[in-house]
Amino acid sequence: MPSNLELLPLKDLTTEYCRLRGLTIDQNTSRASNRRWDFVIQNGGDKEGIGITIKDWRRAVGVDIIIRAEQLMKASRFVSKVLLVSNHFSDPARSLAEKIGIFLLTKNDLIEIISTSNSPQEEPWKDHSDNHENIVL
Repeated sequence: MPSNLELLPLKDLTTEYCRLRGLTIDQNTSRASNRRWDFVIQNGGDKEGIGITIKDWRRAVGVDIIIRAEQLMKASRFVSKVLLVSNHFSDPARSLAEKIGIFLLTKNDLIEIISTSNSPQEEPWKDHSDNHENIVL
């Protein structure tokens, strides 16, 4: 990874996060495209996956995107969890995501996780999720 992580697009940072965590991006594009996920990662040996949506916006992601992600998850037979990645989240969006179990990571979270991936900390993502839950991937 380049030393200047801030210059990388969110999609590249998210892909690197998945790689560092040993997660496999599902290459079955129909799973992602049919439900408008940026990509789906496999949830271990399960057939269900985790839908990842990336919003590389200047403005904060709001409640409407959280609601839409929850609806997509419920409508998908392939996705059992959701991870939203963005530059910023509004406070109401963070609250709603925590309430319904959608995981949030910001660009700063990803940069910190990736840059400290060589540290001895066993589960670096735990301290960074906006809703402070362990993302069991």
